[in-house]
Parts: sequence; structure tokens; C-alpha cells
Amino acid sequence: MEGCVFCKIVNNEIPCAKVYEDDYTIAFLDIAPATPRKGHVLVVPKQHCENLSDVEDDVLANTIKAVKKVAKALMKYADGVNLVQNNGEAANQLVKHLHFHLVPRFKQDNVKLGTWETFTYNDGEIGEIAEKIKKFLNEN
Repeated sequence: MEGCVFCKIVNNEIPCAKVYEDDYTIAFLDIAPATPRKGHVLVVPKQHCENLSDVEDDVLANTIKAVKKVAKALMKYADGVNLVQNNGEAANQLVKHLHFHLVPRFKQDNVKLGTWETFTYNDGEIGEIAEKIKKFLNEN
């Protein structure tokens, strides 16, 4: 897609620190890593799609295989790995091209990924929300 920074990386129009590539995906270091120990990798399908609801099933399956492969490599030097995937502006998706963040974690790195306030459901609300989601799932 024209103007998409990740499509430009896929097409070698913008350089990257590539760590993995296959027919379906490319994985490269994020230029603004979420941890001070570095190694934050983005895994991106080569086919442009904006988010999880847009991606074709076979493209997603192949992308997840690449995510697993890169995560296993990161686990050889990190103590853990966070997998983060944002969809939409409200979820802090900055690039409108599906991508998965693999963030290597280290004991006592003091990085706070995925920290959010927690809430409780009102009486009966949990069942209502579950039914709403099930209804939307059945529409697909």
C-alpha cells in the first residue's frame, strides 16, 4: 500500500535491521525498542493488511509461524518474551499494517508492558458481554 512504512521495508525501499525473512513475512528490529536491553523485533506479513480483522487466514498462519520461530530465538538469550499486537488507534497501533511485537524480557528489567487498571463486572454484565461477543462471532 502506498505510503505504508512497513510495505516500504518489505519492498526494500527503506532499510531495516532484518533478523528473519521467508516468502510470507519479514522480521526486523524496532527502531524504538521497548526495553533497554534491546532486541525488540517486529514480525510483519509481507502482504499489506491493516489489522487482525483484515488479514487472510493463510497469511496470518504463516506470520504466526514466523513469530514462533523468532520468539524461540529470543528465548535463547532472554529470560522471557512479551508478544504484543495492537489493533486500531485506540489500542495504540501506530502503523496501519498488521505487525507483532516480540519484546525480549530480562529479570529485573523493570519494563512495564501491558500494565493497566483492572475493573470488575456489574451483576449479570459478564454474561451479557459474553453473549454479545458470541453473537458477533456467529456473524462471521
